[in-house]
Amino acid sequence: MVLTYLILTGSLKAIAIALAISPGNFSIAVSTRRTQESDIKSGVLRSQSPPNPAPDTASTGLAEGVYLYGQSSKPDEIKKEYFVFEMRQSKVVGAFYLPRSAFYCFYGTSDRTQLNLTVVDSYDGSRSPYSVNLQQYYPIATISENDRRILGICQEAHKQQVWEK
Repeated sequence: MVLTYLILTGSLKAIAIALAISPGNFSIAVSTRRTQESDIKSGVLRSQSPPNPAPDTASTGLAEGVYLYGQSSKPDEIKKEYFVFEMRQSKVVGAFYLPRSAFYCFYGTSDRTQLNLTVVDSYDGSRSPYSVNLQQYYPIATISENDRRILGICQEAHKQQVWEK
């Protein structure tokens, strides 16, 4: 995103200051060329700045898709926590699980590398808020059929809370 501010000096010369803001990047550029009256349209200075490059998903969050993260970089290690989820338009639905044990569905939103979730207890249906910092877990590229089965159960159970809002 590039924001351009127009500053009028006492002699009616216009000075443009462009702020380029993106995650992990903050820069200021000051136009050194003489601003012409034709540069000003409806009180806004036309920006000469190039668009910012596409965001790096490692620092800004995940693209739409299905993901598996775990306390181990290897899938299905006993006594290690894993979670599988689908990301769509910054909304998530998925499940936490321990291999060969129960799983708990969740739904919520994504804010860069943070998942802000509501976890649903599989036994009594109670709901609890929970946050996950993705940087504290390992991404795992291989998603098993069992991961997809668990995800499908949670997607079906919570689609109204997530996708149909």
